[in-house]
Amino acid sequence: MDHEITVIEAFELIHSADNLRLVDLRSKEAFAKKSINGFSNVPFADLSNELGGFDNRKKTLLLCEDGTKSHQALQLLEACGYSATVIRGGIKDWLAVIEGVS
Repeated sequence: MDHEITVIEAFELIHSADNLRLVDLRSKEAFAKKSINGFSNVPFADLSNELGGFDNRKKTLLLCEDGTKSHQALQLLEACGYSATVIRGGIKDWLAVIEGVS
């Protein structure tokens, strides 16, 4: 599995696949201000406590503000035996590319 995909690739995957877990790693406050439909909020600080909710039978896409925390989360998940994919550029790129907000 690729470890990183573009916003466009993520958008297409989200709209074509059923077996996905979409995880937004930003803080609860940031998630409350702006979130993407279908993503659940698992703040990066809480990730290690939430590992039981991950399942390798589902493809997991990770999203954060700009991609930095997603890569850190990917390392943690892989160290615990889980696989995931980072959405490159995070919500900043998502908003710019998909929603046209700069």
